[in-house]
Amino acid sequence: MNKKVKTVLGPFILVVLLSISRYLFSSKMTFITEIAIYSLFVMGNNILYGYLGMVSFGQPFYLSIGAWTSAIFLAYIGHNPILAMLLGIAGGVITGFVLGPFFIRLRGDYFALINAALCAIGVFVFQKLLIGITRGEDGLWFRTQMSRVRLLDIRLPNNFFFFVMIIFFIVLVLYSHMNNSVLGSSFKALKVNERKMRFLGFDTFRIRWIGFILASALSSLSGSLYALNLGFVNPSLGETHRAAEVLVATLLGGSGTVYGPFFGALGFLGIKDLVSRWVTRWELVVGVITLIVMFRFSKGIWGGIRKVSLKIYDRDERSAGRCGRQRS
Repeated sequence: MNKKVKTVLGPFILVVLLSISRYLFSSKMTFITEIAIYSLFVMGNNILYGYLGMVSFGQPFYLSIGAWTSAIFLAYIGHNPILAMLLGIAGGVITGFVLGPFFIRLRGDYFALINAALCAIGVFVFQKLLIGITRGEDGLWFRTQMSRVRLLDIRLPNNFFFFVMIIFFIVLVLYSHMNNSVLGSSFKALKVNERKMRFLGFDTFRIRWIGFILASALSSLSGSLYALNLGFVNPSLGETHRAAEVLVATLLGGSGTVYGPFFGALGFLGIKDLVSRWVTRWELVVGVITLIVMFRFSKGIWGGIRKVSLKIYDRDERSAGRCGRQRS
């Protein structure tokens, strides 16, 4: 099959299945929307961890940048939610562009910790320093400030679901294209052996910078969609514990893969939704399940699905070959 067709076909099938699920489980429409939005957040972390091998505990900060940019615009400046979303993405890109040259010079624990510190600083800034704008812990409400978009009124939950599906499809196609492109290959090669990449003449600093900007933009897009979905933002969106959650979701789904972020979001949020009904400390159950998945499948849920499907395909191929020899 043509690579371009595969790049579009996979995301298209996934979005169609999600759209069908919206009608089969109508009471879970909000949950499916949340899975798609959270998948975008995991995609951003997956670029850093899965492709570049950089552990970041600061992704909630970039998530909150998108959310607060959109919220402040809608609460005080304008009314167009699409423009608010675009400004949220721009906020993530600018943040990644400015902070990238300083942060990506660090490696290992230093990179993880400086992002964690940034996350804590971000919560303090939005909660205390900008309390006159953000209203502190009370949060910022702007649902009534949003205006109707000409083609699709995304203020309505049903319309917002399809809007998110469109965004999710576009991002997933671009993500799949990146995975098969020179840029994606450069990310993976950089993770394996940065010294050899430099020896071959690649600008490893620029490659890391681009990856950092992409990760920030995807996290900010997710934050912006969260804001539009809820019509409300408060400082808890950027708390540091969310960094561990998105990292677990990345590992659970399959780091360094295209569809791993979706299955990670589905697994993490699904387990959280089910277990939290009976167990207060649902995090323990999620942690145990993550360990089991990682020990059984090194590439997470998506890696396990691919492994099983390849085994079935190989078995069918061998059966077809034996039948052909018997007939001859």
